[in-house]
Amino acid sequence: MLDAYRTPDRLRARIALHERFGDPHHDLHRWLFDLVLTRTPPPPPGAAVLEVGAGTGRLWRVNAERVPPGWRLTLTDRSAGMLTALRGTLEEAGLTAELLPADAAALPFPDASFDLAFANHMLYHLPDPSVGVAELRRVLRPGGLLVAATNGANHMRQVRELARPLGALEGVEPTGVADLPFDCENGGATLAARFAEVELHRHDDALEVTDPQALLAYLRSLVHLPEAVTPELEAALARWEAEVLAHATPGPTRVERATGVFLAR
Repeated sequence: MLDAYRTPDRLRARIALHERFGDPHHDLHRWLFDLVLTRTPPPPPGAAVLEVGAGTGRLWRVNAERVPPGWRLTLTDRSAGMLTALRGTLEEAGLTAELLPADAAALPFPDASFDLAFANHMLYHLPDPSVGVAELRRVLRPGGLLVAATNGANHMRQVRELARPLGALEGVEPTGVADLPFDCENGGATLAARFAEVELHRHDDALEVTDPQALLAYLRSLVHLPEAVTPELEAALARWEAEVLAHATPGPTRVERATGVFLAR
């Protein structure tokens, strides 16, 4: 699954659908930042802040003007391509941070290094999310706050149904179709094994996708093809794409978003 994120292109295709057709007044990243800034107690002045799996840095791009001036940011990702994109995002946002390649299952930091840690939409990528949760607990100081956004069982359900037929094609690996090992329904138990206080805040809404090509671009970002594509596979993919476009035309296509944010201390 991680192969889909070794360059930012696939992730950007997915983000683009949400940014183009989502409600800008219902932005997940601004909303979860509100949750953090209004906590009691709030993060301390001069907080040491970690983000694991920072991706292209959307959390910081949409909240740039709200980052407390004393925060010291450390942002990590396993992908060199993501770190390059992240560096550009921070420069555009006027923010400074230490950027490091890191595996969430083996964080390169001493115990009790951070006051606040973000792990958004990434714990479900780990072979064992509980290992990542244990690492985050280890690097957080006593009383430190973990912010972990994830998806619910019905997130993008309509898209997953459109992608599901790809699993029957030989050599094709669609991502985002299987159940997640860390989601809104099961993630609380994983966190409770390491944290004394765990809260789930739901953030559910829907996209109204009016451009069938944008929906197809999102679906293509979920597809991993074998190195050698046979004529038969190419024809099957063409038929599937035609079915997607027929389903989405004239539109709009309603796509449910079921997400949530865990706050854990």
